[in-house]
Amino acid sequence: MAEAVRHMRLGIDLNLSRADLGHPDRPGLWHELRSRTIHAGELRCMGACWKEDPDCPEWMYLKGNLDGTGLRQAVHLNKSAARNHPDAVESDKHKALKDRVAIVSERAGFSVEVEARSPTGKRVTDVLVRGEGGLKLGHELQVSKLSVPTIKKRIRIAREDGLMPMWTTDNAAVQVEHRAPWATIPSTNAGWVRAGTELLVSGGARTAEIERCGRRDARCPVTRGRPCGQLHVYLEAARGLNLDDLVVGAASGAWRSLEQADTRGRSLYYWVTSDDMERYLNDRSGQRPVTDIELDPSPGGTVTMTPRELDLDCNYGVETGHRRPPAAPRDPRGAVVFDLGGTAAKARVTFNWSGYAAGDRQPCRICGSGAFTRDQDGRPCHKTCAEDEATERAARQGS
Repeated sequence: MAEAVRHMRLGIDLNLSRADLGHPDRPGLWHELRSRTIHAGELRCMGACWKEDPDCPEWMYLKGNLDGTGLRQAVHLNKSAARNHPDAVESDKHKALKDRVAIVSERAGFSVEVEARSPTGKRVTDVLVRGEGGLKLGHELQVSKLSVPTIKKRIRIAREDGLMPMWTTDNAAVQVEHRAPWATIPSTNAGWVRAGTELLVSGGARTAEIERCGRRDARCPVTRGRPCGQLHVYLEAARGLNLDDLVVGAASGAWRSLEQADTRGRSLYYWVTSDDMERYLNDRSGQRPVTDIELDPSPGGTVTMTPRELDLDCNYGVETGHRRPPAAPRDPRGAVVFDLGGTAAKARVTFNWSGYAAGDRQPCRICGSGAFTRDQDGRPCHKTCAEDEATERAARQGS
């Protein structure tokens, strides 16, 4: 509900807390307005939305009983505009999902910003995660129905700001699959989310399956002609994938976004592992994706398939130009030490905080900004801040 509303056609301000809407000289004004449809361009929010961007009006409509009894409200046509209001109502489930994405991302060592607002104020991202190679993931946890034009607008603004949109929803009415990387989870509630209940991804992620050409389709997926008899890679819905793993995998590059065109030419987005994407793209380009195949020409001969290793360094981070980092040796105490030059000054220390506690966002003991994670002593602290501190300490000891 807005704190200030103006009827543009009538040229008057409405005070919804008063029975006469602040206009005693116009009896029956509420009944007059509620008895017909209010179109976009008539009722404008003149509160926080106007202060945020006076050149971009946010339109509203009225809700309430026709006789004026009960609660009377002015509601934004654009649901996301409610975020401009400090008293905007946010569901417990939405808050819980935001906290969960932020916590698992921080635990994995990524920088996180909750309610990340763009410099222009046109975008407020639920959770912004800065991943490997400069990747910026804009998580949108959408639990209520949203119109397609609004979805398109929010995705467009996020991409203009250099973010990769990543939408997650438990509401089948949110139609985002043709517009951005997405994931659906079964209907849940705030209690289950905060308790750490496994949130299995039911849509939006796929894994590779290998089958003989012609068994599932009358056309070859590569040539679009008659079945060729070769082995091909097909993408099937992923099973048993936890949302937490997808969130961390998308930030690290283990899961990547694949864009395809359906039969109508519309884009479809899927999350696919780096390995499966390599196999799939190689197969569709006519290369052997998984195996070297030898055919026995004798009657009743068998097919011999020799697995070969895939070199993912060739296309890892195509968008960012980064290569896959080498696996680092793990310290049995839970730390990972990267030696980048053989000297203590160039050593980088990281920690495994997967077993540590997490809680509400509180000031980090080192940098002072909000942190969900807790260190080994239970104090609020960013994992990256603790790693920087340990790295500097190790450098001083080694010098």
